[in-house]
Amino acid sequence: MISRLQMLSRKSIDCLQSLRHYVPPPTAWHNVPLSRRSAVLILLHPNANGDLSVVLTMRAAKMSSFSNQAAFPGGKADLETESEFQVARREAFEEIGFPLNLDTSKYRYEEITTFPAHLARNWLVVRPVLAYISHRNETDGPIDLNEVLRLNSCSRSDEVSAVFTVPLDKFLKADKGWYNGSWMDWSGLRWRQHIFSVPSTKQDIVPNRGESKPQSVYRVWGLTARMLLDAARIGYKQEPEMEFICKDGDELLISKLMEIGRLGPIRDKAEISIRFSDLFDRDLLAKL
Repeated sequence: MISRLQMLSRKSIDCLQSLRHYVPPPTAWHNVPLSRRSAVLILLHPNANGDLSVVLTMRAAKMSSFSNQAAFPGGKADLETESEFQVARREAFEEIGFPLNLDTSKYRYEEITTFPAHLARNWLVVRPVLAYISHRNETDGPIDLNEVLRLNSCSRSDEVSAVFTVPLDKFLKADKGWYNGSWMDWSGLRWRQHIFSVPSTKQDIVPNRGESKPQSVYRVWGLTARMLLDAARIGYKQEPEMEFICKDGDELLISKLMEIGRLGPIRDKAEISIRFSDLFDRDLLAKL
């Protein structure tokens, strides 16, 4: 356990600096219709070991989309004028009670960077934003999120069955029992499926609330896993131990879909069955 006077390890300090210096590529997020825009919050905080941990949730079993799946707090944009951070912060407040107005005499909150947009399988355009929260006084040590989150006052807390944290650098590891991965076909595109197995504990911020069969392991996979791996490799400037897709999210795919009129304001459930290999030639598919 790290000294209270240190709060962050050298490795964690360097990671934050790398993230501050990261310059995202141009994004199509602002050009897609409002009905397609979504943003998620990658919230980092110092843990008791001086490492950076990230806040994750488990979506409740009752949810119509992505139920029982690990996710970042976040959701769809409501207004044309909302920025990615505004969307993610509002949704984080509604889902897990992360305050929109933190006590700045006690906490320091920093909006660090945005990452490239991704296309979710329901054809929402999702942009991750990354922020960091710590005590204003570094001698106060690591953050206790139970003191920060207003879980009893958030309007949509029933959408979340668990809230937990994981050290960010673990998403670069491929240890047996922790990681499983495989290559798969996603509508004609080559996709790397990452699955991380996070044991649930009684120390989780919200441990398995309201579920008939509490989960002993939270499986972090799909788009959430890909975003975590990307954030970790950019921050720590370290190649992951597993195979991965090295590209700027799905920005090119999103732009090309917009060019052919496939990301209009009206969303259609049939979109999930569209194959990109039917829309684009082989040379372009290899770049997407």
